Amino acid sequence: MSDYEIVGARGEMRDPNQLLGRLKSVKRGEVLALDADLVCGREHLESAVEHAHRAFDRGTNSSNNMMMETMLYSSGERQISKAQEKMSVKAGSDRVALVLFGAHKNEVLQIAGLEEDETVLECTGQKLARFGIGPRELEAVPSGKAIDLVLERVAFVEILKR
Repeated sequence: MSDYEIVGARGEMRDPNQLLGRLKSVKRGEVLALDADLVCGREHLESAVEHAHRAFDRGTNSSNNMMMETMLYSSGERQISKAQEKMSVKAGSDRVALVLFGAHKNEVLQIAGLEEDETVLECTGQKLARFGIGPRELEAVPSGKAIDLVLERVAFVEILKR
């Protein structure tokens, strides 16, 4: 499995492009920044990374780099443009989910002007709704298993890509 770390963080992000520019200056590794308001737990991103890695191993990847492939799976979308629209950090947000591919957490947080806050990764009903999971779907799963609906959508991307 590839070398990665998942970090939840807070900080003012008036201009997401500025944040992305700072993240590109990280000396070692690469950093994927995602809208934490659409991340439903650490498992969500772990699953996305694992599926992306598997896609590259099998030659079924839709993008040319691990970060974009991870974004694709994390979004539950088939198209890269939709994945970017859905999962990119939004202007004015103060919460971000970071996937560090070989990058050092402390360096990334310092360069980006962010503070670590794992609570931004927690799965909530509001996040599930923003991710597109409705009340009927939630009623169909046992209490505490809502994350499984998100993981199902992550896994389903492989089928949608065919």
